[in-house]
Amino acid sequence: MFAVICWVGGYFIADWMFVKQELVDEYAYLSQITYFSFDDMMDIIINNCFLNINYYLTSVFFGYGAIYDMMTNIGMSGIVSRGTELACGDPFLFLKLTCLHGFFEDLSTILNSFAGFILFSFIVRFIKDVFSPSKRLANGTITNSLEINKKYLYQSIAIFILAFVVMIFAGFLEEYISIPFGNFIASVF
Repeated sequence: MFAVICWVGGYFIADWMFVKQELVDEYAYLSQITYFSFDDMMDIIINNCFLNINYYLTSVFFGYGAIYDMMTNIGMSGIVSRGTELACGDPFLFLKLTCLHGFFEDLSTILNSFAGFILFSFIVRFIKDVFSPSKRLANGTITNSLEINKKYLYQSIAIFILAFVVMIFAGFLEEYISIPFGNFIASVF
C-alpha cells in the first residue's frame, strides 16, 4: 500500500517539483539511452545491489532506510511516468516501456523494505528482552534474547537475500529484454 502511495505521490508531485520542459527533457534523455552491453548491465546491477544493502542496513534506524528506499525508487517511477505523459501524451507509455524490469525492481524494493522493517523489529525486540527481568535465564540475557528473537533476524536476512536476487534479475531484464519487450508492448497497445 505504501508503494502505491509513493508512486501516486511521485506522479502528482512531479508538476510541483519540475517545470514541464524539465520533465520532457528527462524523458528525451532516458529514451536515447542505449542498452545491450554487459558492462552497462553490471553497472546497473552493482549500483542497485549496493543501494539495497545500504537501505537494508540503515533500516536499523527506526526503519529509515526502508521508508527512504520506497519513497525514492517507487516515487521516482511516478515522476518519470508523469514526464513521459507530458512528452508523449501517453500516461501509460512509461509503464509499457518499464513494465517488465520495473515490476521486478519495484518488487525487490518492496521486499528489501520489508526485510528492513523486520530487521528493525528484531533490534527492538532484542533490546527489550535484554532488559526484561522475566527473560533472564542461566545462559545470559544477551544469549537468551538472541535465542528468543533469532527467527526475526533469520526472516529478515532471508527476505533480504530474496530481494537481492530479484534485483539482480531485474538488472538483467533492464539491460537485455525490457526495451525490446516494452517497444513491442507500446506498438501493440
